[in-house]
Amino acid sequence: MLIFLLALTSLFTSHPPVKKTTLTVEAQNIRELKGQVRFGLFTSENGFPDKAKPAQAKSIGATGRTVQATFEVDPGTYALAIYHDVNGNDKIDKKMFGIPTEPYGFSNNVRPRMSAPSYDDCKVVVGEAGKTISIQLK
Repeated sequence: MLIFLLALTSLFTSHPPVKKTTLTVEAQNIRELKGQVRFGLFTSENGFPDKAKPAQAKSIGATGRTVQATFEVDPGTYALAIYHDVNGNDKIDKKMFGIPTEPYGFSNNVRPRMSAPSYDDCKVVVGEAGKTISIQLK
């Protein structure tokens, strides 16, 4: 009977909501002070990085050699893809074989060789205290 009452009580006990935290992303190595640095925050490996829409996206003017974007997120696992849209045409320009001609980068500073990086290679765990990461544009 005691076990039944404890189980019943747990059904009606409210759990505190998970608090949002921040993930701050610093894009470094901006060579040209024009255009926008575009940040994409992904929550799933499905379509990462170029076949899915990011869960959150931000554009920050390239006004210095380093720019920051801050995302409000639940504690969890994320991956980021960023690029510097130098000419302001709202897309990453590519040459033959899909190789980007504008600077780009991924969380954990993963540098792909022959194909896009995997979500697992780029994943970042954000705890309740938040996190700050840096990504080098190349």
